[in-house]
This record gives sequence, structure tokens and C-alpha cells, in this order.
Amino acid sequence: MSSHRRVLRSVVSSCALLTAVSVLVAGCSSGSDDAAGASSATVAGCANGSPSRAAGAAPVPIAGATVTLVDPGDGERRVAAPAPDTSSAQTVTLVTTSDVASRGSADAETVETPMTARFSCAEKSELELELGTVTSPDASLNGQLSAMTGTKAGLTTGPGLAPVALRLAPPEQAGQEARLAVEQSLVTALNTSIALPTEPIAVGARWRTERVISAAATVTQTIDARLSAWDGNRLTIQFSAEETPVNSVFAIPGGSDTLTISRFSSEGGGSVEIDLSRGLPVGGQLTYTGARELVGADPSRPLVQKTGLSVTWR
Repeated sequence: MSSHRRVLRSVVSSCALLTAVSVLVAGCSSGSDDAAGASSATVAGCANGSPSRAAGAAPVPIAGATVTLVDPGDGERRVAAPAPDTSSAQTVTLVTTSDVASRGSADAETVETPMTARFSCAEKSELELELGTVTSPDASLNGQLSAMTGTKAGLTTGPGLAPVALRLAPPEQAGQEARLAVEQSLVTALNTSIALPTEPIAVGARWRTERVISAAATVTQTIDARLSAWDGNRLTIQFSAEETPVNSVFAIPGGSDTLTISRFSSEGGGSVEIDLSRGLPVGGQLTYTGARELVGADPSRPLVQKTGLSVTWR
């Protein structure tokens, strides 16, 4: 599989909207300090300093989220305030699958990333990550992903546990294709995350999250979420999502050429479990499906693609 095809698919998958052809991935989450591909059973529960910054982590853009409370829910209301656990690390596995299919062609990429997450001992809005053994069912990509083991990364969170900034420091021996695959998997997951309202809420509460995501196509993502359960620190949220292009420009990765988006659809949804004491989701499945029609120099020969994206935390 060519690097150009991987680049195109990865850019598309960072934009949950460009989805179609539904994709299935395994998923659920731990949230405990059991090993998840990274040996961390005896390390401290919080991070002193910033290992990711010390490793030279480069910033990776994450789309900002705007949260609007629609209905606070019935019953006793309280603020879903983060309560970072600095006594033990979180272990979780992220699985993303992006899928693009057109007439006579089908392409998919799955990346499975186990990671250990620790809050900063001093800054509770800072999360330090260490990746375990990253894998893919694609034999060619899988052989390259092993070099990403031990990668240091970091995440800055804002109000409502919304991701604000990602940083990543791949090992020097990791190739560009492996770096891009892991980066886009993480960006995809963060750009489809559910931010929480900062107002008091109760079970049944509904809110809307909006983001503008820039990739091959710039889209507006709208997520309608509902709090279906709240047990201790754990919230279960069900949601639906829709993405619409901001304009008709589709930028072909790797150059200055563009295509025109003549038709576009993307929608999805799922559920996610958030533990207020953890920095990453502890469980959940998100699936987006859609299609697009792209027109080049010859309007009589449009490119029609079905797209799919699945994000799983377990």
C-alpha cells in the first residue's frame, strides 16, 4: 500500500465526518492500573515534571469544542467536575479504524494503541501518556508500528475534560508511516470526544458540542449528547453526531491540488463511559458512516467514495 494512500486515508480519518462504510472494532476500557501493553505496575500514580516535553514532544493540533447545555436533567443536579486520581495510573486501549471505498477500490486502516496515562503531580489539567505495543492487522504497517513502543505523549485538558492540546514524541527509529498512523489515530479519537458541561446536571441532561475540524475537508461537527447514567465518578453518555462541510474545497494531501465537494453526508453516534477521576474515556464505541462525491477537472467523471470511522476505548 502506497504512502500516499495512507496519508489520504489518515487525513480523512482525522475528520470523523468523512465517514461511510461502517467499521467495527473491538472495544471497552479498563481505567485501573493493570498493564495494557506498557509495563507500569510499580510506577508512581502521577507524573513528576513532563516526560513528553522532556522527550521533545511536538504539538499536534486538536479542534476546540464549544459546549451548550440544552436540558440540565431531572433530579439532584451537580457539576461533573474532574477529580484527578494521582494515586494510580490509568491503562486503556484505543482502537481506531478508518475506511474509504470507491468503485473498484477499498482501503482500511486499523491501529490499536495500549497506553498508560498519569496526571501530572502538580498540574491536574496535564496528562502524561506512554504508549505500549502498537499493532495493526495490516502486516506491512504492523511491522513498522513496533518502533512506536514506549512513545511519550501528553495531553492538556480544559473545562469539562475537553482535550485542548496533544503532544507526541515518537522514538527516532520510528518511520514516518508509523508516526502518522499513531498520530492520526490519537487525533481522531480526541476530535470525536465528548466534552462535559460545566453547569450542574442530572441524569437525563442533554447538551450539544460543536467543533470545526480542518483536514482534507474542513467540517463542522455537531454532537448531541445525553447523560443516561451517573454512578459515583462514572458517567455513561449516549450521543448522535453529524458533520457538514464548511465549504466545497477538498485538499488532496501532499500537494496544492484540490477537488470540489459536490455532495457530502456523514453521521454517527454511540456511547462512552467517562470516569471523572481519569483523563481518558474508560469505555465506549463511536461509529461514523457517510459518503462524498468529489469533482475534478472533468465534471462528468466524479469520484464517489463511501467512508467509515470507528473509535473504541476499552
